[in-house]
Amino acid sequence: MEDKNISTRSTKRIVLNSVAIALVFLATTFTRIPGPVPPGYINFGDAVIMITAILLGKRSGFIAGAFGSALADVIAPGGVIFAPFTFIVKGLEGYVIGKIIHDRKQEKDLSKNRELRKIVGLIAGALVMVAGYFIAEMTVLKIFDPAFGYAAAIAELPFNLIQGGVSVVIGYLLTAILQKTSIRVFID
Repeated sequence: MEDKNISTRSTKRIVLNSVAIALVFLATTFTRIPGPVPPGYINFGDAVIMITAILLGKRSGFIAGAFGSALADVIAPGGVIFAPFTFIVKGLEGYVIGKIIHDRKQEKDLSKNRELRKIVGLIAGALVMVAGYFIAEMTVLKIFDPAFGYAAAIAELPFNLIQGGVSVVIGYLLTAILQKTSIRVFID
């Protein structure tokens, strides 16, 4: 009986992660707004990464962020150059959010400071995204495309901050609504 429960839980986890990847991909693709340095763009797929990390935990946050966002870059015009960086940056974003919110050491105090940890986790995740893209645009991407470098990283910074900030608000509000329902979550 125990093997059946493990198998069922693993299947549910695979399905939920697959749905989260698809939702991140769709949200990233269909909210795409051109940024100041082509082929860069801003989007609100981060909100789905944040929701996934809150509801499903750090591993699912990483998986949805890394794969969903990188796949969206692969199909974006000229966006394939971002895909490897996006995989790392968005994966780390989801992981950090889930790690902060679902820290096992503080499980006893979860009910007391749950909302504070959620806010801190979301902001930390958004800052990981902003810093990750800033570093990638300033250093590595300029090797492949001379349009990138310090000036491009600075030009993109306000847009990445807006993307992160709006995603924090959307992620927080939608998660609050979802958590008031009877949705069962599967934390890593």
